[in-house]
Amino acid sequence: MGYFEGLADASFKEDSNGNSVFYPWGVLGKGRVLPDEATKIKLRTCVIRYYQIMLPIGILLGILRLWLPAILILTVLTLGFYLYVNQVTKDCPICTEKLTLKESYKNSAKSHNTLMLWFMLLVSLLFVLGGIWLFFKGRLFIGLGSVVFFGLCSAAFILMLKIKHKKP
Repeated sequence: MGYFEGLADASFKEDSNGNSVFYPWGVLGKGRVLPDEATKIKLRTCVIRYYQIMLPIGILLGILRLWLPAILILTVLTLGFYLYVNQVTKDCPICTEKLTLKESYKNSAKSHNTLMLWFMLLVSLLFVLGGIWLFFKGRLFIGLGSVVFFGLCSAAFILMLKIKHKKP
């Protein structure tokens, strides 16, 4: 599976009754018990498309330092995602079980390719080094932000690699 599929799978889990549950806002929100596999596929496809659009636009506009257009475009896209998800899940019961961060990473790790996880870890670590370099070059805010953000990304990739290679 690809990178975006792995990200999308972090939003789904099976509850204690074996039902598929969708958490549109991940560990920060409530889940919805899905009625069938077709609904799960529809929502999973929506999440994948959302990430495929949001991430490149956010990165490009960030690189170009177009902050206001970035905020406006990403807000509109997130609102569209919210409205679509609410329409699809409006009749789905709310799940009482929460999605834990560990479950989310486990689901994502299962769907990511090991080589991709190693690659993303390497890239994240390079950005940490770049952030350290920026920090010492006087770009304190950007450098520190890069170290913190990509340091957390690196920790997430390490956790997913550990989960993926854990013996059952």
